[in-house]
Amino acid sequence: MKLFTNLVYALFGMILLAGGMNAAFADRPRSSATYSGDGTRSGTTSTTTTTFTADPKFTTKPQCVTPTQDAAGEGRRAFMRMNCYSCHGMGGHGGAMGPSLVGEADEVAEAVSQGEGEGMPAFKNNLCPNDLANLTAYIRLLGTGTEPKFVNWWEPNPAR
Repeated sequence: MKLFTNLVYALFGMILLAGGMNAAFADRPRSSATYSGDGTRSGTTSTTTTTFTADPKFTTKPQCVTPTQDAAGEGRRAFMRMNCYSCHGMGGHGGAMGPSLVGEADEVAEAVSQGEGEGMPAFKNNLCPNDLANLTAYIRLLGTGTEPKFVNWWEPNPAR
């Protein structure tokens, strides 16, 4: 009798596990789709074409502050505010996921606004005015020893 009870429990557990996995993947349409930086997703399922738009509740507006630094300082502010360091490292020299940005200043505007390949998402909805120009100025200084290194981007005049 105990063997039968254990088998029933094991079978019930497997059914719950399978049901949970199906529920977890139920909202994912089976399609070949692409994402754009504005939060929309377009693609085709087997019979129809669909477009998905990001829920505005999950879209955050950028936390812009009044510029108080030169272009490179404001670029560092944007680098920290948008969490670029989480992939590219605190100094932009490469991190666990993102490559080094040293010498890549001319590529910044396109990569940030449109995304890059499969790893870099587009951030065009998170940009403050002049962020692309300021990021370019900051990344141009990387590796020179004169780039700003502050981390408290929200302070009006962070210590460089």
